Amino acid sequence: MFDLLNLPGVKPVDLRTGNRVITILADVVEAELPHCPDCAKPLYRHGRRSNVFADTPMQMQPVRLEITRPRYRCDTCGKTVTPELVFLDEKRRATKRLVDTIRQRCLGMTFHALAEQTGLAVNTIKNIAHDLIEELEHTVHYETPVIMGIDEVSLAGDYRCVITNLATNNVFQMLEFRTQDHLKPFFKNLRDRERVEWVCTDMWRPFKQSFSQYLPNAKLVIDKFHVVKMVSEAFEEERKKYQSTLAKEERIHVKKSIRWLTLKRPSNLTAAEQIALVEVREKIPELAQAYDFKEAFFQIYDEPDKASAMRAFEAWENTLPENELEKFRGLAKTVHNHYDSIFAYWDSPAQITSAYTECLNGLIKLSNRMGRGYSYEIIRAKTLYAKHARKVGSGARLAAPSETPFPTKGASETVEYGPHIPTLIEIAEAGGLN
Repeated sequence: MFDLLNLPGVKPVDLRTGNRVITILADVVEAELPHCPDCAKPLYRHGRRSNVFADTPMQMQPVRLEITRPRYRCDTCGKTVTPELVFLDEKRRATKRLVDTIRQRCLGMTFHALAEQTGLAVNTIKNIAHDLIEELEHTVHYETPVIMGIDEVSLAGDYRCVITNLATNNVFQMLEFRTQDHLKPFFKNLRDRERVEWVCTDMWRPFKQSFSQYLPNAKLVIDKFHVVKMVSEAFEEERKKYQSTLAKEERIHVKKSIRWLTLKRPSNLTAAEQIALVEVREKIPELAQAYDFKEAFFQIYDEPDKASAMRAFEAWENTLPENELEKFRGLAKTVHNHYDSIFAYWDSPAQITSAYTECLNGLIKLSNRMGRGYSYEIIRAKTLYAKHARKVGSGARLAAPSETPFPTKGASETVEYGPHIPTLIEIAEAGGLN
């Protein structure tokens, strides 16, 4: 029979198909009688035993190897021996090449899909994945970011902390919780922590309180999108309040369109939408006022430099009506509470934002939905160790090219960037993020 297996020490003798499984029967190629491993006496043949092992799929069907092995017995000490086959993972009841294949794919596919392809139990796939994750935790380390993004994501019943490299748009780390008890030890033990020059995050104070004493060279910049989100939320409160005052006939004509009209920037409105916005101004002048203040705040971020932005904010705040637009006045107080960190946006390189961190959060949630029931540990591993999106390199630096780079820690470790977020987005759009 043609050797379908290409495995050392065995030869195929028959093949059966049925129940969407290919079963290959194989015998061990016997050599001279072995000696007892305990007493070194010659062994004698003591029957045969067949065992079934999973192997890599063929023709898109799971494969089972039914291997018949001779048994040997020692007449002196009574020990029974079965020949070992180097290509088998006896613990997994599978060939090592199948286990290797699962290791390569388990962080890029759902466990159920892999189980269906290979015929192995989902729990076996999960155990192989956990072994791989433990190995990766000790051998793979990502370059410490020069520009770090920090955000939270609601995942598996709790808020987790996601950390990105915003200089290269790569995943850097995911922590189980976003509390200071988890964040402080992480930053305290962060390798090459002096590399970090900028941290971009939201206004949640525990983030700043966690890293400020451990990242000596880091400057905080509050993410632009978290700030403008606040003004959008303030405007939404005003919209809901004034829209509820419309008569039934007026609501029929404008209610559905008001929200979409007022969410858009004026430059993005079509001619028809501009006409509709004029009608909204006529019907609800108070809402038009709130809309203008929202747009004026957005325009602060259109300013070319820090000084101009600070003057624009001062002008915006000074024109707020005293007894109206309460949410907008609350926003002004928030800006003052984080003034230096918000306006550090104009000092930062390329005016950094956490846009890619937010994209990553969406991808994490997508992966979680596609693999329902995943634990936090599995989702974290799928995010951090997605090999198809990992980008090997020496890390981004803002220092001079002549500066001596930090040494790689340990010859057995791999130091690289984390998974490239734009690549993860492309994979997700192609339907391949699992």
